[in-house]
Amino acid sequence: MKTKTILELLLGFNAISLIHLMHLNPRLYVAACKSAFSASRRATTKEAFPIPGIGLGEILADRKPKIQLSVTQYEDGMLPSDQAMALLSILVAEAPREVLEIGTFMGHTTRQMAENLTTATVHTVDLPENFSPENDPETNLPKDDFHLIASRTVGREFKGNSCENRIKQHFADTAKWDFREAGQPTFFFIDGAHTYEYCKSDSEKCFELCQGRGVFLWHDCDEGHPGVIRFISEWRELGRDIRRISGTAIAYWKSV
Repeated sequence: MKTKTILELLLGFNAISLIHLMHLNPRLYVAACKSAFSASRRATTKEAFPIPGIGLGEILADRKPKIQLSVTQYEDGMLPSDQAMALLSILVAEAPREVLEIGTFMGHTTRQMAENLTTATVHTVDLPENFSPENDPETNLPKDDFHLIASRTVGREFKGNSCENRIKQHFADTAKWDFREAGQPTFFFIDGAHTYEYCKSDSEKCFELCQGRGVFLWHDCDEGHPGVIRFISEWRELGRDIRRISGTAIAYWKSV
C-alpha cells in the first residue's frame, strides 16, 4: 500500500469511516477516510469546495413562499430543520403536482412536504422493510448507511396523519424499481443510498422520468459523502449548473 494511502487512512479516520469498518465494508471505509482527509486538507489550505454555492434568496428571487415547518428534536438520519426550511421553501415556490422522494426513512421530510402541498401527491420510495444486507440480491450497486437501514421504521412520522392520503409509499430497491410507478413528478428529492453508483443511477432515472424538465435536490452534498460530490461534479461537467444551497448540505438544480 502506498505511503500516501496509509496516511489518508490514519489521518482520515472518523465516525463515518468507523461505521463502514464495523459493517465490514473496506471499500467505503477507505473512501470515507480519504474524504475526511481531503476535508481537513481543504480546511487548512482554504481550498474551495468543489460545488459552488448559491443563496436561498437567489433561488427564490421575488417569490415569497409561506411554509409550515414542524421543528422537532434531531434524530439521526433525518433532515435537520434548517435544511428542511430551505427544501420546503423551494418546494412551495415551485408548487409541483407530483413529487418523488428517494429515501423515506422515518418519513419526517415526506410528511413536511405533504403538509405543505395540500393538493399534490408525494411519492416516496425506500427499501423493503425486511431488507437485510446479508441477503441483498443487488450486488451491482454498493449501498451505504446500513446503521440507518437497520434502525428505520419506514414512514413512521406520517402514518395515521391527515396528510397520509396524499402520500404514496413505494417499497423497492431503486436499482431495479420501475420509476414510472411514481407517476409524472417534476420535483425530486434524492436522499437514498449515497454511494456514487446509486446517486448516479437514481438521478439519471429521475431525469429520464421527467424528460429532463424538473427541479432536483440532493441531500448530503458534503465532504462526508464523496460519491454524491463525484456524481454532481460529473453532471456539472455536462453543463448542468448544480449549486449547493449556502449553509446546507443540499445541492439544487432546476433544469428548465
